[in-house]
Amino acid sequence: MKFDLTNKSVDELMERQQLLSAEIPAEERDAMTAEEIEERGDELEAIKAELEAREQAAAAAEETRQEVAEGNDPVIKTFEEKVEEKNMEKTSMEYRNLWLKNLQGTLTEEETRAYAAADDANAVPQIVSDKFFEKMKKLAPMLSEITLLRVAGNLKFVAEGVRNTADSKHTENSANSPAADTTVYVQLGGFEFLKIIQISRTAKLMSIDAFEGWLVNMLAGDIARAIDNYIINDSTNGISAILWTSNTNQIVEATPGYGDICDLIALLPAAYDAEAKFLVNKKTLYTKIAQIVDSTGNPIFVPDTVTGVGGRLMGYPVVVDDYVVSSNGSLYLGRWTDVVGNLSEDIHVDADESAGFTANSIMYRGVAVFDSKPAKTDAIVRLVSTTD
Repeated sequence: MKFDLTNKSVDELMERQQLLSAEIPAEERDAMTAEEIEERGDELEAIKAELEAREQAAAAAEETRQEVAEGNDPVIKTFEEKVEEKNMEKTSMEYRNLWLKNLQGTLTEEETRAYAAADDANAVPQIVSDKFFEKMKKLAPMLSEITLLRVAGNLKFVAEGVRNTADSKHTENSANSPAADTTVYVQLGGFEFLKIIQISRTAKLMSIDAFEGWLVNMLAGDIARAIDNYIINDSTNGISAILWTSNTNQIVEATPGYGDICDLIALLPAAYDAEAKFLVNKKTLYTKIAQIVDSTGNPIFVPDTVTGVGGRLMGYPVVVDDYVVSSNGSLYLGRWTDVVGNLSEDIHVDADESAGFTANSIMYRGVAVFDSKPAKTDAIVRLVSTTD
């Protein structure tokens, strides 16, 4: 969603930021939809970006004033001289602005030459790449829970397997054999996750900051959701693809109750307890799990009244994710750092005006390369219901 902040003063923006950052009263929060909560967060993020942009603009203006005062008037320098002076690093604001204007198709002749000299692969600026990544982690809960690597190319990850402590007690002056410990290898490849969006050529009229925000929200948002779904539900590498066996790593019950939740917790080895978290769909959480009470009549789920997201179930943190299947009431419990993911290529963006020629529009394509897989399947257990 686009928020028009250009006509707001800094004081108004800071006042609005303070209001949105305040804790939401419980009654008001319960009445809000997921979309309203997300919109509130997006507006807060947009205000933060606007304030940062204004602060940077003010700093740039002050720098110009200082140069003029020192008799070093930047106006007399050509654009290309300024580019050469700053070396056009991928982390610079100058490169970020040229990259965005190139996607919009609004580069001037001088800017076109400068951009061509600075880059021949349309590399995403570090500033924009970081915003893409933060947006992805915000909208894909599992990206913040798993062990996430960012290594180019295919990856072979080594994880701890079976630990044997039988020989840990040593008899003095006697020889000990190495323990029969094992390691687990996780081979990760790379699958493309892409999003193509079409927008009117009026995108050329958007400010650079507004265009950047639109790209981040549209491309990173949908690519993140696709990756999140892959982590959980892929038929080969997803969490749901683990071999599930009743009473070993799975509890099956028509209508789950307090005893079933206790049985589920009992299936998870105690070694994983310290970092274990529940993973569940919001519908399942509030229509089935949150209504369960213990033997004393107290609810076993305690919602987080500060953020309005998740909470604790039988003492364990709860991660709420829309891509957990709700049709069978799946409730997972696991140490999610034992799921390994690799974002081998950050989001790359390309534009094509010819594809939307007849509609007077521009096509934008975002592509990221990712793969993931559970490294230790014994660190995850689940409860499923036979009734919806």
